[in-house]
Amino acid sequence: MTDPRHIVRSGEVDWTQVRPRRHPFNPASEMRMAPLGDPAGMTQLGVHLIRIPPGKESFIPHAHSVSEEFVFVLEGVGEMLLDGVGHPVGPGDFVGFPIDGVVHSLRSKGPGDLVYLTAGRRDPIEVADMPTIGKTTVFRNGQMELFGEDGVERLTGAEWMARTRIED
Repeated sequence: MTDPRHIVRSGEVDWTQVRPRRHPFNPASEMRMAPLGDPAGMTQLGVHLIRIPPGKESFIPHAHSVSEEFVFVLEGVGEMLLDGVGHPVGPGDFVGFPIDGVVHSLRSKGPGDLVYLTAGRRDPIEVADMPTIGKTTVFRNGQMELFGEDGVERLTGAEWMARTRIED
């Protein structure tokens, strides 16, 4: 019998088939993201299982203005940066990101991959501050507008995703 779409067998993810991606503005970023919410039919909550190789980072340091987010570490050793201060994290650690302006990012410390579950709401509009590059991004209707001292850059979802690719 085939599983209903509500059941996603994350233990069956073939990580060799999950392309590595990076945050477009963080050259130290590298991760493999396996969607869990989408295959289950979820539309209001983005849920992903993520692997970060040793020495690499997740996203650019950022703070949300609309949508809460969390990280639950499953495997490996990492460092959670909260407002620029590193905190060790490992299996069983939960880190919640309420809307409080705390800038956060995650780094894998090795020796193996850091594996974690993350989820966040999919609000119609999200605002993310990225202080390390002096930009604020507004995500709306599949479009991104990046505001900075150098003006405004507008990207489609496809353009944003193209920037996340890591060439083999």
